[in-house]
Amino acid sequence: MSSPFKHPSSGTYYLRKGVPKHLTSVIGKTEFKQSLRTKDLREAKKRIIPLLADIDQQLDFAELTLRGENNHELSLRDCQIIANRWYVSAREKVQKTDSYDDFLVYHNQENEGLVWDSSQKDYRNLEVYAHWFGLSDTLSLQGSEILRASNSELQGFAQELAHLIDPQLKLNGLSIPRSSISYINLAKAFYSHLVDLEKLCLSRYRGKWNDEPRDMSLSNEPLSTDSGSTTLSMTLVGPKDSISNVYERWRASDELQHKNNQSRLKTLDETKSKVERFVSILGDMDIATIKKSHIAQFRDTLLQLPKSRTRQIKRMTISEQIEYASSNSLNLLSSNTVTNAIKQISPVFTYAVELGLISFNPTFGVSVKNTQKRTEVDDKGRGYTPKDFTKLFSDEVFTDPRFSHKYGLACYWVPLLCRYTGARLAEIAQLDHSDVSCSEQGIHYLNIRRGEGQSVKTDSSLRHIPIAEHILELGFLDYVDRHRGRLFPDIPVGTYGKNSVAFSKWWSSKVKSKGVSISQPAHAFRHAFKTDMRTLNVSDSVSDAITGHSAKSEGARYGTVPLETKKEAIDRLPKLSLVRLY
Repeated sequence: MSSPFKHPSSGTYYLRKGVPKHLTSVIGKTEFKQSLRTKDLREAKKRIIPLLADIDQQLDFAELTLRGENNHELSLRDCQIIANRWYVSAREKVQKTDSYDDFLVYHNQENEGLVWDSSQKDYRNLEVYAHWFGLSDTLSLQGSEILRASNSELQGFAQELAHLIDPQLKLNGLSIPRSSISYINLAKAFYSHLVDLEKLCLSRYRGKWNDEPRDMSLSNEPLSTDSGSTTLSMTLVGPKDSISNVYERWRASDELQHKNNQSRLKTLDETKSKVERFVSILGDMDIATIKKSHIAQFRDTLLQLPKSRTRQIKRMTISEQIEYASSNSLNLLSSNTVTNAIKQISPVFTYAVELGLISFNPTFGVSVKNTQKRTEVDDKGRGYTPKDFTKLFSDEVFTDPRFSHKYGLACYWVPLLCRYTGARLAEIAQLDHSDVSCSEQGIHYLNIRRGEGQSVKTDSSLRHIPIAEHILELGFLDYVDRHRGRLFPDIPVGTYGKNSVAFSKWWSSKVKSKGVSISQPAHAFRHAFKTDMRTLNVSDSVSDAITGHSAKSEGARYGTVPLETKKEAIDRLPKLSLVRLY
Protein backbone atom coordinates (compact mmCIF):
# COMPACT_ATOMS: atom_id res chain seq x y z
CA MET A 1 0.00 0.00 0.00
CA SER A 2 1.29 3.48 -0.85
CA SER A 3 2.28 5.57 2.15
CA PRO A 4 1.14 9.17 2.63
CA PHE A 5 3.55 11.70 1.11
CA LYS A 6 4.45 14.69 3.33
CA HIS A 7 4.77 18.00 1.53
CA PRO A 8 8.20 19.44 2.46
CA SER A 9 6.94 23.02 2.81
CA SER A 10 3.42 22.85 4.26
CA GLY A 11 3.76 19.59 6.20
CA THR A 12 0.38 18.42 4.81
CA TYR A 13 0.17 14.79 3.78
CA TYR A 14 -0.77 13.80 0.23
CA LEU A 15 -1.73 10.67 -1.63
CA ARG A 16 0.57 10.04 -4.60
CA LYS A 17 0.41 6.97 -6.80
CA GLY A 18 1.77 6.58 -10.29
CA VAL A 19 -0.28 5.29 -13.23
CA PRO A 20 1.29 2.42 -15.21
CA LYS A 21 2.53 3.71 -18.58
CA HIS A 22 0.27 1.43 -20.61
CA LEU A 23 -2.79 2.87 -18.80
CA THR A 24 -2.03 6.58 -18.99
CA SER A 25 -3.96 6.97 -22.25
CA VAL A 26 -7.05 5.52 -20.57
CA ILE A 27 -6.70 7.23 -17.17
CA GLY A 28 -5.71 10.54 -18.74
CA LYS A 29 -2.83 11.31 -16.38
CA THR A 30 0.46 9.86 -15.19
CA GLU A 31 -0.15 10.17 -11.46
CA PHE A 32 -2.95 10.24 -8.89
CA LYS A 33 -2.40 13.06 -6.43
CA GLN A 34 -4.74 14.34 -3.72
CA SER A 35 -4.38 16.21 -0.45
CA LEU A 36 -5.29 14.23 2.66
CA ARG A 37 -5.97 17.54 4.48
CA THR A 38 -4.09 16.66 7.63
CA LYS A 39 -0.62 17.05 9.11
CA ASP A 40 -1.10 14.07 11.42
CA LEU A 41 0.52 10.90 10.01
CA ARG A 42 -1.83 8.55 11.89
CA GLU A 43 -4.88 10.39 10.57
CA ALA A 44 -3.37 10.46 7.06
CA LYS A 45 -2.92 6.68 7.07
CA LYS A 46 -6.58 6.29 7.99
CA ARG A 47 -7.80 8.64 5.24
CA ILE A 48 -5.67 7.17 2.49
CA ILE A 49 -7.27 3.69 2.66
CA PRO A 50 -10.60 4.42 0.87
CA LEU A 51 -8.85 6.63 -1.69
CA LEU A 52 -6.42 3.87 -2.64
CA ALA A 53 -9.31 1.42 -2.96
CA ASP A 54 -10.97 3.82 -5.40
CA ILE A 55 -7.74 4.17 -7.41
CA ASP A 56 -7.41 0.39 -7.63
CA GLN A 57 -10.94 0.24 -9.03
CA GLN A 58 -10.09 2.86 -11.64
CA LEU A 59 -6.95 0.98 -12.65
CA ASP A 60 -8.85 -2.31 -12.92
CA PHE A 61 -11.43 -0.66 -15.12
CA ALA A 62 -8.70 0.90 -17.26
CA GLU A 63 -7.20 -2.56 -17.81
CA LEU A 64 -10.58 -3.87 -18.97
CA THR A 65 -11.09 -0.87 -21.23
CA LEU A 66 -7.64 -1.29 -22.76
CA ARG A 67 -8.43 -4.92 -23.58
CA GLY A 68 -11.77 -3.91 -25.09
CA GLU A 69 -13.72 -6.02 -22.62
CA ASN A 70 -16.26 -3.34 -21.71
CA ASN A 71 -17.73 -0.13 -23.01
CA HIS A 72 -18.75 1.89 -19.98
CA GLU A 73 -20.42 -1.05 -18.28
CA LEU A 74 -22.67 0.18 -15.49
CA SER A 75 -23.09 -1.17 -12.00
CA LEU A 76 -26.59 -1.89 -10.70
CA ARG A 77 -26.27 1.21 -8.54
CA ASP A 78 -25.39 3.31 -11.59
CA CYS A 79 -28.52 2.02 -13.35
CA GLN A 80 -30.66 3.07 -10.40
CA ILE A 81 -29.04 6.52 -10.29
CA ILE A 82 -29.68 7.09 -14.01
CA ALA A 83 -33.29 5.89 -13.71
CA ASN A 84 -33.75 8.08 -10.62
CA ARG A 85 -32.49 11.10 -12.56
CA TRP A 86 -34.92 10.33 -15.36
CA TYR A 87 -37.79 10.03 -12.87
CA VAL A 88 -36.99 13.44 -11.35
CA SER A 89 -36.87 15.08 -14.79
CA ALA A 90 -40.09 13.41 -15.96
CA ARG A 91 -41.87 14.22 -12.72
CA GLU A 92 -40.92 17.90 -12.96
CA LYS A 93 -42.19 18.04 -16.53
CA VAL A 94 -45.47 16.37 -15.59
CA GLN A 95 -46.09 18.73 -12.68
CA LYS A 96 -45.07 21.79 -14.65
CA THR A 97 -47.34 21.09 -17.64
CA ASP A 98 -50.19 19.26 -15.82
CA SER A 99 -50.11 16.85 -18.75
CA TYR A 100 -50.06 13.11 -18.02
CA ASP A 101 -50.67 11.86 -21.55
CA ASP A 102 -47.16 10.46 -21.98
CA PHE A 103 -47.70 7.94 -19.18
CA LEU A 104 -51.44 7.36 -18.66
CA VAL A 105 -54.22 6.24 -20.97
CA TYR A 106 -57.86 5.55 -20.21
CA HIS A 107 -60.37 3.08 -21.56
CA ASN A 108 -63.49 5.12 -22.27
CA GLN A 109 -66.79 3.33 -21.77
CA GLU A 110 -68.24 5.20 -24.73
CA ASN A 111 -65.54 4.02 -27.13
CA GLU A 112 -63.80 0.76 -27.91
CA GLY A 113 -60.15 0.13 -27.25
CA LEU A 114 -57.61 2.35 -25.58
CA VAL A 115 -57.77 6.05 -26.37
CA TRP A 116 -55.74 9.04 -25.29
CA ASP A 117 -58.08 11.65 -23.90
CA SER A 118 -55.86 14.70 -23.66
CA SER A 119 -58.82 16.99 -24.33
CA GLN A 120 -60.48 15.93 -21.06
CA LYS A 121 -59.06 18.23 -18.40
CA ASP A 122 -61.52 17.53 -15.57
CA TYR A 123 -59.30 14.79 -14.21
CA ARG A 124 -61.31 14.40 -11.03
CA ASN A 125 -64.44 13.43 -12.96
CA LEU A 126 -63.55 9.82 -13.75
CA GLU A 127 -67.05 8.34 -13.91
CA VAL A 128 -66.93 8.02 -17.72
CA TYR A 129 -63.85 5.83 -17.55
CA ALA A 130 -63.77 2.11 -16.93
CA HIS A 131 -60.04 1.62 -16.31
CA TRP A 132 -56.75 3.48 -16.42
CA PHE A 133 -53.70 2.01 -18.11
CA GLY A 134 -50.09 3.06 -17.94
CA LEU A 135 -47.30 2.99 -20.48
CA SER A 136 -45.89 0.02 -18.53
CA ASP A 137 -49.00 -1.99 -19.44
CA THR A 138 -48.03 -1.81 -23.11
CA LEU A 139 -44.65 -3.50 -22.59
CA SER A 140 -44.01 -7.12 -23.55
CA LEU A 141 -42.80 -7.94 -20.01
CA GLN A 142 -44.39 -6.84 -16.76
CA GLY A 143 -43.86 -7.45 -13.04
CA SER A 144 -42.44 -10.85 -12.13
CA GLU A 145 -42.28 -11.83 -15.83
CA ILE A 146 -39.08 -9.81 -15.99
CA LEU A 147 -37.40 -12.13 -13.48
CA ARG A 148 -38.26 -15.23 -15.54
CA ALA A 149 -37.57 -13.79 -19.00
CA SER A 150 -34.89 -15.10 -21.35
CA ASN A 151 -32.05 -12.90 -22.57
CA SER A 152 -33.69 -12.38 -25.98
CA GLU A 153 -36.97 -11.40 -24.32
CA LEU A 154 -35.13 -8.94 -22.07
CA GLN A 155 -33.39 -7.38 -25.08
CA GLY A 156 -36.77 -6.84 -26.75
CA PHE A 157 -38.10 -5.39 -23.49
CA ALA A 158 -35.13 -3.00 -23.33
CA GLN A 159 -35.75 -1.87 -26.92
CA GLU A 160 -39.30 -0.90 -25.93
CA LEU A 161 -37.93 1.45 -23.26
CA ALA A 162 -35.11 2.82 -25.42
CA HIS A 163 -37.00 6.05 -26.14
CA LEU A 164 -36.79 6.82 -22.41
CA ILE A 165 -33.32 5.42 -21.72
CA ASP A 166 -31.29 6.83 -24.63
CA PRO A 167 -32.02 10.55 -24.03
CA GLN A 168 -31.11 10.15 -20.35
CA LEU A 169 -27.86 8.37 -21.23
CA LYS A 170 -27.01 11.23 -23.58
CA LEU A 171 -27.61 13.74 -20.77
CA ASN A 172 -25.15 11.78 -18.63
CA GLY A 173 -22.56 11.61 -21.42
CA LEU A 174 -22.79 7.84 -21.75
CA SER A 175 -23.00 5.52 -24.72
CA ILE A 176 -24.24 2.05 -23.79
CA PRO A 177 -24.84 -0.64 -26.47
CA ARG A 178 -28.44 -1.86 -26.43
CA SER A 179 -27.24 -5.45 -26.57
CA SER A 180 -25.21 -5.15 -23.35
CA ILE A 181 -26.10 -6.42 -19.90
CA SER A 182 -25.88 -2.84 -18.65
CA TYR A 183 -28.65 -1.76 -21.01
CA ILE A 184 -30.91 -4.60 -19.83
CA ASN A 185 -30.24 -3.64 -16.21
CA LEU A 186 -31.10 -0.05 -17.12
CA ALA A 187 -34.39 -1.23 -18.61
CA LYS A 188 -35.25 -3.07 -15.40
CA ALA A 189 -34.46 0.03 -13.36
CA PHE A 190 -36.48 2.29 -15.68
CA TYR A 191 -39.45 -0.09 -15.53
CA SER A 192 -39.80 0.17 -11.73
CA HIS A 193 -39.41 3.96 -11.92
CA LEU A 194 -41.99 4.12 -14.73
CA VAL A 195 -44.54 2.21 -12.65
CA ASP A 196 -44.02 4.64 -9.77
CA LEU A 197 -44.31 7.61 -12.11
CA GLU A 198 -47.65 6.29 -13.33
CA LYS A 199 -48.82 6.03 -9.70
CA LEU A 200 -47.75 9.62 -9.16
CA CYS A 201 -49.60 10.77 -12.29
CA LEU A 202 -52.78 9.05 -11.11
CA SER A 203 -52.45 10.72 -7.71
CA ARG A 204 -52.09 14.10 -9.41
CA TYR A 205 -55.14 13.28 -11.56
CA ARG A 206 -57.09 12.86 -8.35
CA GLY A 207 -55.79 16.07 -6.84
CA LYS A 208 -53.48 14.43 -4.31
CA TRP A 209 -50.23 16.39 -4.08
CA ASN A 210 -48.73 14.80 -0.97
CA ASP A 211 -48.26 11.34 -2.46
CA GLU A 212 -44.69 10.61 -3.55
CA PRO A 213 -44.19 6.96 -4.58
CA ARG A 214 -40.40 7.14 -4.90
CA ASP A 215 -37.49 8.63 -3.01
CA MET A 216 -35.42 10.82 -5.36
CA SER A 217 -32.30 11.26 -3.20
CA LEU A 218 -30.31 8.78 -5.30
CA SER A 219 -30.49 11.18 -8.25
CA ASN A 220 -27.96 13.41 -6.46
CA GLU A 221 -25.42 10.61 -6.09
CA PRO A 222 -22.47 10.54 -8.51
CA LEU A 223 -22.10 7.74 -11.05
CA SER A 224 -19.05 5.55 -10.86
CA THR A 225 -18.46 6.62 -14.48
CA ASP A 226 -18.41 10.33 -13.63
CA SER A 227 -15.18 11.87 -14.92
CA GLY A 228 -12.75 12.75 -12.19
CA SER A 229 -14.97 11.43 -9.42
CA THR A 230 -13.12 9.99 -6.46
CA THR A 231 -16.32 8.97 -4.71
CA LEU A 232 -16.30 5.27 -4.08
CA SER A 233 -19.24 3.46 -5.63
CA MET A 234 -20.09 0.09 -7.10
CA THR A 235 -17.45 -1.04 -9.55
CA LEU A 236 -18.25 -0.68 -13.23
CA VAL A 237 -17.97 -4.39 -13.85
CA GLY A 238 -18.60 -6.14 -10.55
CA PRO A 239 -17.80 -9.81 -10.07
CA LYS A 240 -20.60 -12.23 -10.82
CA ASP A 241 -21.09 -12.84 -7.10
CA SER A 242 -20.39 -9.29 -5.93
CA ILE A 243 -22.34 -8.12 -2.91
CA SER A 244 -24.52 -5.89 -5.10
CA ASN A 245 -25.40 -8.79 -7.40
CA VAL A 246 -26.10 -11.13 -4.49
CA TYR A 247 -28.30 -8.44 -2.98
CA GLU A 248 -30.39 -8.30 -6.18
CA ARG A 249 -30.81 -12.09 -6.14
CA TRP A 250 -31.72 -12.03 -2.45
CA ARG A 251 -34.29 -9.31 -3.08
CA ALA A 252 -35.91 -11.27 -5.92
CA SER A 253 -36.10 -14.33 -3.68
CA ASP A 254 -37.51 -12.32 -0.78
CA GLU A 255 -40.19 -10.73 -2.97
CA LEU A 256 -41.31 -14.18 -4.09
CA GLN A 257 -41.69 -15.20 -0.45
CA HIS A 258 -43.52 -12.02 0.60
CA LYS A 259 -45.88 -11.50 -2.32
CA ASN A 260 -47.86 -8.23 -2.35
CA ASN A 261 -46.44 -7.15 1.01
CA GLN A 262 -45.79 -3.43 0.60
CA SER A 263 -44.47 -3.02 4.12
CA ARG A 264 -41.73 -5.54 3.27
CA LEU A 265 -40.53 -3.26 0.47
CA LYS A 266 -39.36 -0.75 3.05
CA THR A 267 -37.08 -3.38 4.61
CA LEU A 268 -35.72 -4.32 1.17
CA ASP A 269 -34.98 -0.70 0.29
CA GLU A 270 -33.32 -0.09 3.65
CA THR A 271 -31.06 -3.09 3.07
CA LYS A 272 -30.30 -1.79 -0.41
CA SER A 273 -29.18 1.59 0.93
CA LYS A 274 -26.88 -0.12 3.44
CA VAL A 275 -25.39 -2.37 0.73
CA GLU A 276 -24.75 0.76 -1.34
CA ARG A 277 -23.08 2.36 1.68
CA PHE A 278 -20.91 -0.75 2.11
CA VAL A 279 -19.91 -0.54 -1.57
CA SER A 280 -19.16 3.18 -1.28
CA ILE A 281 -16.69 2.39 1.52
CA LEU A 282 -15.13 -0.94 0.49
CA GLY A 283 -16.10 -1.40 -3.15
CA ASP A 284 -18.33 -4.00 -4.82
CA MET A 285 -16.36 -6.95 -3.50
CA ASP A 286 -16.93 -10.57 -4.43
CA ILE A 287 -18.96 -11.79 -1.48
CA ALA A 288 -16.65 -14.80 -1.01
CA THR A 289 -13.76 -12.42 -0.28
CA ILE A 290 -15.57 -10.42 2.40
CA LYS A 291 -14.22 -11.32 5.83
CA LYS A 292 -15.15 -10.31 9.34
CA SER A 293 -12.32 -7.77 9.19
CA HIS A 294 -14.09 -6.02 6.29
CA ILE A 295 -17.30 -5.78 8.33
CA ALA A 296 -15.27 -4.31 11.19
CA GLN A 297 -13.76 -1.77 8.78
CA PHE A 298 -17.27 -0.95 7.56
CA ARG A 299 -18.34 -0.41 11.19
CA ASP A 300 -15.35 1.77 12.06
CA THR A 301 -15.84 3.93 8.98
CA LEU A 302 -19.54 4.44 9.67
CA LEU A 303 -18.77 5.58 13.19
CA GLN A 304 -16.73 8.46 11.73
CA LEU A 305 -19.37 9.63 9.22
CA PRO A 306 -21.70 12.59 9.81
CA LYS A 307 -25.28 11.92 10.82
CA SER A 308 -26.56 14.59 8.45
CA ARG A 309 -26.50 13.74 4.73
CA THR A 310 -27.03 17.03 2.95
CA ARG A 311 -26.55 17.32 -0.79
CA GLN A 312 -23.14 18.87 -0.16
CA ILE A 313 -22.05 15.94 2.03
CA LYS A 314 -23.36 13.33 -0.40
CA ARG A 315 -21.08 14.71 -3.11
CA MET A 316 -17.97 14.25 -0.94
CA THR A 317 -15.74 11.20 -0.88
CA ILE A 318 -15.85 9.05 2.24
CA SER A 319 -12.58 10.52 3.49
CA GLU A 320 -13.83 14.05 2.81
CA GLN A 321 -17.01 13.33 4.75
CA ILE A 322 -14.96 12.14 7.72
CA GLU A 323 -12.72 15.22 7.55
CA TYR A 324 -15.70 17.56 7.16
CA ALA A 325 -17.51 16.02 10.12
CA SER A 326 -14.39 16.24 12.29
CA SER A 327 -13.44 19.81 11.38
CA ASN A 328 -17.02 21.08 11.82
CA SER A 329 -17.78 19.06 14.97
CA LEU A 330 -20.83 17.50 13.35
CA ASN A 331 -22.93 14.83 15.03
CA LEU A 332 -21.78 11.39 13.89
CA LEU A 333 -23.79 8.25 13.21
CA SER A 334 -24.89 6.74 16.52
CA SER A 335 -23.86 3.30 17.69
CA ASN A 336 -27.48 2.16 17.26
CA THR A 337 -27.53 3.36 13.65
CA VAL A 338 -24.29 1.51 12.90
CA THR A 339 -25.56 -1.61 14.64
CA ASN A 340 -28.71 -1.51 12.52
CA ALA A 341 -26.65 -1.03 9.35
CA ILE A 342 -24.77 -4.26 10.05
CA LYS A 343 -28.02 -6.06 10.87
CA GLN A 344 -29.60 -4.84 7.63
CA ILE A 345 -26.85 -6.20 5.38
CA SER A 346 -26.66 -9.47 7.32
CA PRO A 347 -29.57 -11.20 5.44
CA VAL A 348 -27.65 -10.81 2.16
CA PHE A 349 -24.77 -12.83 3.61
CA THR A 350 -27.17 -15.38 5.09
CA TYR A 351 -28.65 -15.81 1.61
CA ALA A 352 -25.13 -16.24 0.21
CA VAL A 353 -24.62 -19.07 2.75
CA GLU A 354 -27.84 -20.69 1.49
CA LEU A 355 -26.53 -20.45 -2.08
CA GLY A 356 -23.26 -22.10 -1.05
CA LEU A 357 -21.21 -19.01 -2.01
CA ILE A 358 -19.78 -18.66 1.50
CA SER A 359 -19.63 -20.97 4.52
CA PHE A 360 -20.48 -18.45 7.26
CA ASN A 361 -21.99 -15.00 7.70
CA PRO A 362 -19.12 -12.53 8.40
CA THR A 363 -21.44 -10.05 10.14
CA PHE A 364 -21.93 -12.48 13.02
CA GLY A 365 -19.86 -11.49 16.02
CA VAL A 366 -19.11 -7.93 14.82
CA SER A 367 -20.57 -5.71 17.51
CA VAL A 368 -20.76 -2.00 18.18
CA LYS A 369 -19.97 -0.88 21.71
CA ASN A 370 -22.26 1.77 23.14
CA THR A 371 -20.07 3.78 25.49
CA GLN A 372 -22.75 6.38 26.28
CA LYS A 373 -24.21 5.49 29.68
CA ARG A 374 -27.21 7.05 31.36
CA THR A 375 -26.31 8.99 34.49
CA GLU A 376 -29.66 8.75 36.27
CA VAL A 377 -33.12 7.26 35.98
CA ASP A 378 -35.71 9.03 33.82
CA ASP A 379 -38.95 8.92 35.83
CA LYS A 380 -40.95 10.41 32.96
CA GLY A 381 -39.91 7.72 30.51
CA ARG A 382 -40.90 8.04 26.87
CA GLY A 383 -44.64 8.53 27.33
CA TYR A 384 -46.89 11.56 27.81
CA THR A 385 -47.59 12.79 31.33
CA PRO A 386 -51.03 13.94 32.55
CA LYS A 387 -49.83 17.54 32.10
CA ASP A 388 -48.81 16.73 28.52
CA PHE A 389 -52.26 15.33 27.78
CA THR A 390 -53.88 18.47 29.21
CA LYS A 391 -51.79 20.65 26.89
CA LEU A 392 -52.31 18.51 23.79
CA PHE A 393 -56.04 17.95 24.08
CA SER A 394 -56.75 21.59 24.92
CA ASP A 395 -55.73 22.45 21.36
CA GLU A 396 -58.41 23.93 19.08
CA VAL A 397 -58.40 20.69 17.07
CA PHE A 398 -60.24 19.08 20.00
CA THR A 399 -62.22 22.07 21.28
CA ASP A 400 -63.38 24.14 18.29
CA PRO A 401 -65.79 22.48 15.80
CA ARG A 402 -65.11 25.27 13.29
CA PHE A 403 -61.40 24.47 13.12
CA SER A 404 -60.19 23.33 9.69
CA HIS A 405 -58.32 20.03 9.90
CA LYS A 406 -55.46 19.32 7.49
CA TYR A 407 -56.37 15.64 7.23
CA GLY A 408 -60.07 15.99 7.94
CA LEU A 409 -61.51 14.65 11.19
CA ALA A 410 -58.64 12.17 11.38
CA CYS A 411 -56.82 15.00 13.21
CA TYR A 412 -59.51 14.77 15.87
CA TRP A 413 -60.20 11.05 16.14
CA VAL A 414 -56.81 9.40 15.59
CA PRO A 415 -55.02 10.98 18.61
CA LEU A 416 -58.05 10.27 20.79
CA LEU A 417 -58.14 6.63 19.74
CA CYS A 418 -54.39 6.29 20.30
CA ARG A 419 -54.78 7.73 23.78
CA TYR A 420 -57.57 5.35 24.81
CA THR A 421 -56.21 2.19 23.11
CA GLY A 422 -52.41 2.40 23.28
CA ALA A 423 -52.46 1.27 19.64
CA ARG A 424 -49.81 2.19 17.09
CA LEU A 425 -50.70 5.24 15.04
CA ALA A 426 -50.42 3.19 11.83
CA GLU A 427 -52.93 0.66 13.20
CA ILE A 428 -55.51 3.38 13.79
CA ALA A 429 -54.82 5.30 10.56
CA GLN A 430 -55.43 2.19 8.42
CA LEU A 431 -58.84 1.31 9.93
CA ASP A 432 -61.72 0.51 7.64
CA HIS A 433 -65.42 1.04 8.31
CA SER A 434 -65.78 -2.74 8.64
CA ASP A 435 -63.15 -2.83 11.40
CA VAL A 436 -65.57 -1.27 13.91
CA SER A 437 -67.73 -4.08 15.29
CA CYS A 438 -69.92 -4.99 18.23
CA SER A 439 -69.75 -8.22 20.27
CA GLU A 440 -72.72 -10.30 21.35
CA GLN A 441 -72.34 -8.71 24.77
CA GLY A 442 -72.79 -5.25 23.23
CA ILE A 443 -69.14 -4.16 23.47
CA HIS A 444 -67.98 -2.06 20.53
CA TYR A 445 -64.42 -2.79 19.48
CA LEU A 446 -61.75 -2.14 16.84
CA ASN A 447 -60.49 -5.07 14.77
CA ILE A 448 -56.74 -4.64 14.24
CA ARG A 449 -55.95 -6.95 11.34
CA ARG A 450 -54.14 -7.57 8.10
CA GLY A 451 -55.94 -6.90 4.83
CA GLU A 452 -55.78 -4.91 1.62
CA GLY A 453 -53.78 -1.81 2.45
CA GLN A 454 -53.51 -2.96 6.07
CA SER A 455 -50.63 -4.56 7.93
CA VAL A 456 -49.48 -5.24 11.47
CA LYS A 457 -46.03 -5.57 12.99
CA THR A 458 -46.36 -9.15 14.28
CA ASP A 459 -49.03 -11.82 14.73
CA SER A 460 -49.44 -10.75 18.37
CA SER A 461 -50.58 -7.37 17.03
CA LEU A 462 -53.74 -8.99 15.62
CA ARG A 463 -56.35 -8.20 18.25
CA HIS A 464 -59.71 -6.72 19.23
CA ILE A 465 -59.58 -3.48 21.24
CA PRO A 466 -62.69 -2.29 23.09
CA ILE A 467 -63.71 1.30 22.37
CA ALA A 468 -63.55 3.47 25.47
CA GLU A 469 -66.88 4.73 26.81
CA HIS A 470 -65.67 8.31 26.47
CA ILE A 471 -64.92 7.79 22.77
CA LEU A 472 -68.50 6.58 22.31
CA GLU A 473 -69.81 9.62 24.21
CA LEU A 474 -67.89 11.90 21.83
CA GLY A 475 -69.86 10.47 18.89
CA PHE A 476 -67.36 8.11 17.27
CA LEU A 477 -70.01 5.62 16.12
CA ASP A 478 -71.89 8.39 14.32
CA TYR A 479 -68.65 9.29 12.55
CA VAL A 480 -68.17 5.64 11.56
CA ASP A 481 -71.73 5.39 10.20
CA ARG A 482 -71.03 8.29 7.82
CA HIS A 483 -68.14 6.45 6.15
CA ARG A 484 -67.66 3.49 3.87
CA GLY A 485 -64.23 2.10 3.14
CA ARG A 486 -61.33 3.79 4.93
CA LEU A 487 -62.35 5.55 8.14
CA PHE A 488 -59.79 8.29 7.57
CA PRO A 489 -59.60 8.75 3.77
CA ASP A 490 -57.94 12.17 4.00
CA ILE A 491 -54.72 10.69 5.36
CA PRO A 492 -52.45 10.13 2.33
CA VAL A 493 -50.97 6.69 1.70
CA GLY A 494 -47.19 6.74 1.76
CA THR A 495 -44.54 5.08 -0.41
CA TYR A 496 -44.81 1.67 1.23
CA GLY A 497 -48.60 1.66 1.60
CA LYS A 498 -48.41 3.13 5.11
CA ASN A 499 -51.17 5.56 6.07
CA SER A 500 -49.32 7.01 9.02
CA VAL A 501 -46.17 8.72 7.69
CA ALA A 502 -47.61 12.12 6.77
CA PHE A 503 -50.00 12.13 9.71
CA SER A 504 -47.19 11.31 12.12
CA LYS A 505 -45.25 14.35 10.89
CA TRP A 506 -48.33 16.54 11.39
CA TRP A 507 -48.82 15.24 14.94
CA SER A 508 -45.13 15.75 15.75
CA SER A 509 -45.35 19.41 14.70
CA LYS A 510 -48.55 19.80 16.75
CA VAL A 511 -46.87 18.33 19.85
CA LYS A 512 -43.89 20.63 19.41
CA SER A 513 -46.13 23.67 19.00
CA LYS A 514 -47.72 22.92 22.39
CA GLY A 515 -44.32 22.97 24.10
CA VAL A 516 -44.28 19.23 24.80
CA SER A 517 -40.79 17.71 24.50
CA ILE A 518 -40.92 14.02 23.61
CA SER A 519 -38.64 11.85 21.47
CA GLN A 520 -41.37 9.82 19.72
CA PRO A 521 -44.61 11.85 19.62
CA ALA A 522 -46.69 9.10 17.98
CA HIS A 523 -45.26 6.17 19.94
CA ALA A 524 -45.50 8.08 23.23
CA PHE A 525 -49.19 7.14 23.38
CA ARG A 526 -48.22 3.47 23.81
CA HIS A 527 -45.70 4.23 26.54
CA ALA A 528 -48.21 6.41 28.40
CA PHE A 529 -50.89 3.72 28.10
CA LYS A 530 -48.63 1.03 29.60
CA THR A 531 -47.62 3.37 32.44
CA ASP A 532 -51.25 4.22 33.21
CA MET A 533 -52.24 0.55 33.21
CA ARG A 534 -49.54 -0.20 35.80
CA THR A 535 -50.62 2.83 37.84
CA LEU A 536 -54.13 1.34 37.90
CA ASN A 537 -52.70 -2.07 38.95
CA VAL A 538 -53.88 -3.65 35.69
CA SER A 539 -51.79 -6.75 35.01
CA ASP A 540 -49.35 -6.70 32.12
CA SER A 541 -51.11 -9.71 30.59
CA VAL A 542 -54.27 -7.58 30.20
CA SER A 543 -52.50 -4.46 28.93
CA ASP A 544 -50.38 -6.59 26.56
CA ALA A 545 -53.60 -8.04 25.11
CA ILE A 546 -54.83 -4.48 24.49
CA THR A 547 -51.59 -3.10 23.01
CA GLY A 548 -50.66 -6.26 21.07
CA HIS A 549 -47.41 -7.06 22.85
CA SER A 550 -46.44 -10.74 22.83
CA ALA A 551 -46.69 -12.83 26.00
CA LYS A 552 -43.50 -12.96 28.06
CA SER A 553 -43.77 -16.58 29.23
CA GLU A 554 -45.19 -19.92 28.12
CA GLY A 555 -47.89 -19.74 30.78
CA ALA A 556 -48.93 -16.27 29.63
CA ARG A 557 -49.59 -17.70 26.16
CA TYR A 558 -52.35 -19.97 27.51
CA GLY A 559 -55.94 -18.78 27.38
CA THR A 560 -57.20 -15.39 26.24
CA VAL A 561 -58.12 -12.05 27.79
CA PRO A 562 -61.91 -11.52 27.40
CA LEU A 563 -63.18 -8.38 25.70
CA GLU A 564 -65.06 -7.46 28.89
CA THR A 565 -61.83 -7.50 30.91
CA LYS A 566 -60.05 -5.28 28.40
CA LYS A 567 -63.03 -2.88 28.30
CA GLU A 568 -63.06 -2.56 32.09
CA ALA A 569 -59.34 -1.71 32.12
CA ILE A 570 -59.62 0.88 29.35
CA ASP A 571 -62.58 2.65 30.99
CA ARG A 572 -60.50 3.10 34.15
CA LEU A 573 -58.10 5.42 32.31
CA PRO A 574 -58.22 9.10 33.43
CA LYS A 575 -60.94 10.74 31.36
CA LEU A 576 -59.94 13.63 29.09
CA SER A 577 -61.75 16.94 29.67
CA LEU A 578 -63.51 16.97 26.32
CA VAL A 579 -67.16 17.30 25.31
CA ARG A 580 -68.82 16.20 22.10
CA LEU A 581 -68.18 18.43 19.08
CA TYR A 582 -69.40 16.35 16.14
